[in-house]
Amino acid sequence: MISEVPQHNKTNILLVDNIPSNLNFLIDILSQEGFGIILATHGKEAVTTARRELPDLILLDVAMPDMDGYSVCEELKGDPSACDIPVMFLTARNEREDIIRGFEVGAVDYIMKPFSYTELVARVKTQLELRQKTHQLQSVNMRLEEIVRKRTAELQNSNKNLHELNRKLKAAYEELSHLQKVKDEFMRHINHELRTPLQGIHGFTLILEDLIQSPEQKEYLHSINHLVNRLVQLAEISLLFTEIRADNYKLELEEINLNEFVLSLSTQIELHQRKIVLDLSESQIMIKSDQKLLTTCANLIIENAIKFSPENSLITIKTINSDNNAMIEIQDQGPGFSHKALKNIFELFATDNLQYKTEGFGIGLATAKLVLNALKGELKIFNLPGTGASVQLLFPLDFILS
Repeated sequence: MISEVPQHNKTNILLVDNIPSNLNFLIDILSQEGFGIILATHGKEAVTTARRELPDLILLDVAMPDMDGYSVCEELKGDPSACDIPVMFLTARNEREDIIRGFEVGAVDYIMKPFSYTELVARVKTQLELRQKTHQLQSVNMRLEEIVRKRTAELQNSNKNLHELNRKLKAAYEELSHLQKVKDEFMRHINHELRTPLQGIHGFTLILEDLIQSPEQKEYLHSINHLVNRLVQLAEISLLFTEIRADNYKLELEEINLNEFVLSLSTQIELHQRKIVLDLSESQIMIKSDQKLLTTCANLIIENAIKFSPENSLITIKTINSDNNAMIEIQDQGPGFSHKALKNIFELFATDNLQYKTEGFGIGLATAKLVLNALKGELKIFNLPGTGASVQLLFPLDFILS
């Protein structure tokens, strides 16, 4: 007996299939994962239900008598209220033309029957995570637009002292232009950076369609999860970058022991056949800082050092206490930075440094610099004699605790 599972504010998935046994199979799998289930047994009902319930994801059978899955998807994608709901096709059709048509009408994924429990759950969770991050990005964009609207309204209400008004208008215009530029760059480049891991996910899912029963399935699913994690990490760093640039991030200052911080950090790093060497100050260094921002900044720099260093090379992390400041210094044995790259190394999506041209470089160091500025610190980068580079995180006296 098919029954609709109560939602209770869960993540809701609309299941559409005209065969009861198929629906019961999907309900058994997805309800075990804690998802709320909404049901439809034919195409027209699916369209009506999707518009009314606005589920978080639709699993849609292609072959249905009155209105096939392609037609349902096309109609929903033409409806502004439902067009952003991700649709995953479930079908036994494996012809190339069928798969291409599914993506052309707006589907985000195409799962071949029969499918396994693990494959279905992994791919459903991938689409739901992507949808969640998309909503977060849209929220940031709305906040930025609200800032622009408020500043514009303030300018329109100003009508005193023409000389002062002109000065304020010029300053405000520059600020608004800067905010608009940040928003536009962020939205444009995040879409560009997301494309590569998404293509990887699609590639592995196409392989899985032919190897559903193969022992290698777990390895492919592991690869999918790795790509999704990369995508989520990129989105989180991009969100943090935008929040700081828009002055939406609130610092949470606490006492941090730099030696203990570096020791803890070094145990969480994926070394990828590199070695970490710690050179810690003999005296304990206490600073006042934001743990989340400091960890993000240090991780970005260490990840860059590992990424651009040869295998079996050393990554040296030092803590230094001087009369003028406290410091974390990270040294690698990579190729170093070109002279041209050092001039614009902290610019967002700088691409002049061909030695370091690879995925992720465009936002990492720019974000690290922005984080240090928010912490009232300073980030210095220079090449070491011979080979390698050094990145220094400097903390001013005002933030050093005696």
